[in-house]
Amino acid sequence: MNILIVISSGSLGIFLGTQLTEAILMVPYWKSLTPNEFFQLHKTYGNKIYRFFAPITIVATIIPLVTAILIIQSSSTVNWSVLIMGISVIAFFATYFLYFKHANSNFENRSIHDHDLSKALINWEHWHWTRVSFELIAFLSSLIFLIKN
Repeated sequence: MNILIVISSGSLGIFLGTQLTEAILMVPYWKSLTPNEFFQLHKTYGNKIYRFFAPITIVATIIPLVTAILIIQSSSTVNWSVLIMGISVIAFFATYFLYFKHANSNFENRSIHDHDLSKALINWEHWHWTRVSFELIAFLSSLIFLIKN
């Protein structure tokens, strides 16, 4: 179990780092662009960004979830840090289907009017920081479990 929680913590930490990079570096840059520049950038790099983040997201979801399930099933008492990690992982993964899949599709299809882009990017940023918060909770919970055991 210890190796699984180490791998879980590692994958969550790497994922959190990539998401913070996106939030701190990429999103402000996107917001500084004109609509034409943004949509051209998204047309050029949107799929590449997706192909970069998709495997990291999947690994940071599956490994911690499997770890949480195994630890919860093998324990006679509730381990709150593992339970919180699992719930937080589900929460950050769910944001993709609740918001990001549709929002990113709107960027890809340029179905957002130019005058609405700024508002859409602000909304995207808020959702992203919410997602980062869930990722941070999952990561810290995995570290708490790791330190305790």
